[in-house]
Amino acid sequence: MKRVGLVLAILAAVAAIGVAGFSKGGDGSHPASGRVAWAGGDLSGHIVEVALADDPTKRGFGTIGPDGGVQFARLSEGKTLAGLPAGKYQARLVLNDEGDGQTKKPKVPKRYLDFKTAGWSIEVPGPGEATFTVQGK
Repeated sequence: MKRVGLVLAILAAVAAIGVAGFSKGGDGSHPASGRVAWAGGDLSGHIVEVALADDPTKRGFGTIGPDGGVQFARLSEGKTLAGLPAGKYQARLVLNDEGDGQTKKPKVPKRYLDFKTAGWSIEVPGPGEATFTVQGK
């Protein structure tokens, strides 16, 4: 009986690892992450939005964490799903102004708010995480 419990515990642990996104998702998605580097202050709580270069209607997003890290997800049929389908994406910054506790938005150059002028991209799947550098004017 103890052996059955151990086997079930191992199977549950393996299933949890699969759900955590260490491998390609069953829907063709891949884990995707990035890091935002900016010397001008804290961008945590704001969002990096990505759009598939071949079909800009296919988008994903990730909230910037306190360490600048971003884990990308997407919406599908009203559900948030971790990861992104394979492809090349353009990226931009979206400043959050709803309920983030900030008294004013950070002074980020406007070019980073547009896919065409931000100069950011991410390849999924790709080696490592993408780095999005925000520079002053």
